[in-house]
Amino acid sequence: MTTKIVLAATDESTALAVEVLPGHRHEAPRLGPMLDHAGTRLGRVDQAVCDRGFDGTPQRTACQDRNIEPVIPPKINRREPETYDQGAYRERNRIERLFAKLKEFRRVATRYDKTKRMFRGWLHLVLGFIRLRNRTNVNRA
Repeated sequence: MTTKIVLAATDESTALAVEVLPGHRHEAPRLGPMLDHAGTRLGRVDQAVCDRGFDGTPQRTACQDRNIEPVIPPKINRREPETYDQGAYRERNRIERLFAKLKEFRRVATRYDKTKRMFRGWLHLVLGFIRLRNRTNVNRA
């Protein structure tokens, strides 16, 4: 009945990869494939800035195996907390702004589509609209 959107992006208007998961599935195991997809689009990824839900040894290892610095704050209950770049983590708000822009579109916010395929298609379309809207605003300035 619920859905999770996992998104790899560079800023508040540029999405690199999007995936739709059932609400009961955890998104952390999808970090490795998302990094691979983002790496093919960008060429080189320096940092993976994620929220606490991605804190785990397998996710940190997935980043380190790809020579990517994991910027993931440790969970509260972690016995040996890992250090992370707090300055880089503050930039995560840009991705949150992209999610806010996604939710401006009613069809995405309420998820009218019954199938994963259709919903993912709408996500791609809306992300394209967001990208174009930001491009035209930049060109006007």
